[in-house]
Amino acid sequence: MPHSPWPAPEAPVSRRGLLLGGVGLLALAGCSGDGSDDSGGRKRSPRGTPELAPDVAVATAALERIRATRAAVDATSTRHPALGRELADVTEMHAAHEESLVDAVPERARPDSPPATYAVPPRRRVAARELAVAEGELHATLDELALRAESGDFARLLASMGAGIAQQLAGWPQ
Repeated sequence: MPHSPWPAPEAPVSRRGLLLGGVGLLALAGCSGDGSDDSGGRKRSPRGTPELAPDVAVATAALERIRATRAAVDATSTRHPALGRELADVTEMHAAHEESLVDAVPERARPDSPPATYAVPPRRRVAARELAVAEGELHATLDELALRAESGDFARLLASMGAGIAQQLAGWPQ
């Protein structure tokens, strides 16, 4: 076989590879060489108050929002078991997204308080619509956070999370 003058095409990037690259970059983003890092992904501002490294702050915001939406899905599934069966894939997706971000957010930067209690409407159809609104808001948040991310790999990870939500919303239960 003759040697091609063109470089070999790159292998497709898997979600796992993208995640590991993004987590690695976040770990590096949380550290600074000037000694101002307090080992929690936080830097000290000129006033001495802790400040998160940019991508760690983005990851923290994403994690907090995903946890709140996952709690809303869980509460809706508990109140409306038939709807819960239809939302099983959404629940699994949020768990995977949360797991992806937990490693990227230093322990000291993680939200301390649990998400606010989600009030599930008593009627199934209304509950499904309200949850679709919450999912749409999460999608928009992840898209906005992807634009704020400094790491290209991390931006792609957040965008892929948003795309997963959009895909779920396309077949949303009624």
